Amino acid sequence: MFLDIHELQKHPIILDIKFPSGKFDYGEGISQTGDLAVKGIAELHVDAIRLRGSLKVEMAAPCARCLELTPFPIDQAFDLFYSPISTIAREEEVEIQTPDLEVGFYHGDGLQLEDAMREQVLLSLPMKSICRIDCAGLCPQCGQNRNAGDCGCHPMKVDQRWSPLEKFRS
Repeated sequence: MFLDIHELQKHPIILDIKFPSGKFDYGEGISQTGDLAVKGIAELHVDAIRLRGSLKVEMAAPCARCLELTPFPIDQAFDLFYSPISTIAREEEVEIQTPDLEVGFYHGDGLQLEDAMREQVLLSLPMKSICRIDCAGLCPQCGQNRNAGDCGCHPMKVDQRWSPLEKFRS
């Protein structure tokens, strides 16, 4: 959906949109398992486009320890400002102030809502997806998922030079 600056000059646009799974590419291993529901309002604030509202989506990513696909919900509010790129397009170097860090930029006559929402989902993703707090991970020798059961592999021998560090293990 294109948010046209000329349309926003006339009136705010109410957002109540669902984007189906598969619409966005979030990167390798990360998938959207349900609709991305966006509710909110787009309005003109001086010369900036302001997007306020919330998004809700069910995502899935591989567990960082055992590689099992792990679902996790995202339900978050957003309040975003997008200014025309021409407001900062300068030849000389300028120092960026703190308020400048909170603003996105758009080219031309408006902004693609899809781009803004994809960015918000990506920023909401956890750094590491863990299926459960006590995930045992994969066996480093045979690769079996240790959550499914013991693989029977013997623990690897530790180089004796590392033995003084054993006292720090909990």
